[in-house]
Amino acid sequence: MRQRRGQDEPDAGTIAIAALSYFATEPKTMSRFFALTGLDPTTLRDAAASPSFLAGVLDFVLADEKVLLAVAAAQETTPDAIVRARQALERRRSAPPVEDGPSAVDDGWPPRPHDDWA
Repeated sequence: MRQRRGQDEPDAGTIAIAALSYFATEPKTMSRFFALTGLDPTTLRDAAASPSFLAGVLDFVLADEKVLLAVAAAQETTPDAIVRARQALERRRSAPPVEDGPSAVDDGWPPRPHDDWA
């Protein structure tokens, strides 16, 4: 049985995009995000088209408790809601492809922390 997201809880994409907006208000956080991902302001838009980009944004948020707490506060949500959003993205990614629809593909983006993040 599928568990439904609470009506007051935004979806994972909304949380990830709001996290990026928060990064833009915090130059140190944005610089760290760019350094760890290899992105810059000119490549961010192209990267955002990748199916796994949102998961990478949430991975970045979850990797640093200070960032997690700040993003949660900025979105007026809880850290647990961000964890659930990341889990929801993982479930979508690991779900079997839907016939005649897009499939979740591991396109290698973003690099996972255990792969090549310092």
